[in-house]
This record gives sequence, structure tokens and C-alpha cells, in this order.
Amino acid sequence: MVDHKAKILIAEDDREFRDLLAFCLFRAGYSVTSCDNGLKLLEVLGGAQNRNEMEYDLVLTDLRMPALTGLEVLETYHDCPHRPPFICMTAFGDQATHEMAGKLGAAFTIDKPIDLDFLVARIDSFLDEWKTQNVEEKRHG
Repeated sequence: MVDHKAKILIAEDDREFRDLLAFCLFRAGYSVTSCDNGLKLLEVLGGAQNRNEMEYDLVLTDLRMPALTGLEVLETYHDCPHRPPFICMTAFGDQATHEMAGKLGAAFTIDKPIDLDFLVARIDSFLDEWKTQNVEEKRHG
């Protein structure tokens, strides 16, 4: 079961789409914070990293944004052991973009336009698996 108090950080430069994503995830029971570009995403995540523990359970980021791209932020956190998982979104979903996001540690990349019900269900499922895996690792680790 998904912990519907899970915290999701959204980075999307299109205000209307960002607001729609935030609303859908909030309606699904998540705590949502959003930012409008990659630099702000990096700042928010950097503040959490300084506390040695990530504040967010998931980052949902667009790949092409002003200031910094989602891929650049993902690359910055690639080797961070306590970073939250990243799910990437792109309107330019060629195979190379998907592969690069995967190599940098994205859980998965989804192409726009996005079926929001599908996205919420995929996030629910992913977070269930992620939390179960982390509990198992802590028990055996």
C-alpha cells in the first residue's frame, strides 16, 4: 500500500501543466511541492541534502526546462546515496533521451502528452515497490 503521505517534488516549467500535475497528485493523497525550473529543483534538493536526509520520496521532473535541465539535475545527484528516485517526463522522448535518463539513474521516463490517471497509478505502484525494497535492504543491510 502506498503511504499517501509520501512527498513528491515536481519540476515543470509549464505552469498550467505543473499545477495540473500537483492537483492530481494531491487529490491522490500525496504531499506535493513544485518548482518551475531546474535551478530551483537543484536548490530545493540541495537544501535537503545539507540535512543529510532527503525530504522528498520522489522527484517528478521535466527534462527540458530553463536554467538547468532535468537531466543535468539528475546527473548532479547520480551518485548521491540518499537521493529520492527520479521519474522523468519529456515531450522529446527519443530512445537516446530515455537511455541517458536511465544511465543517470531515472526510475523511468514517460513521454508527453501524459495520461494523468496512468501516471498516478504508475507512481503509486513504483512507490509501493520502492518502499518495500528499501525496507528489505534495511532488514538485511
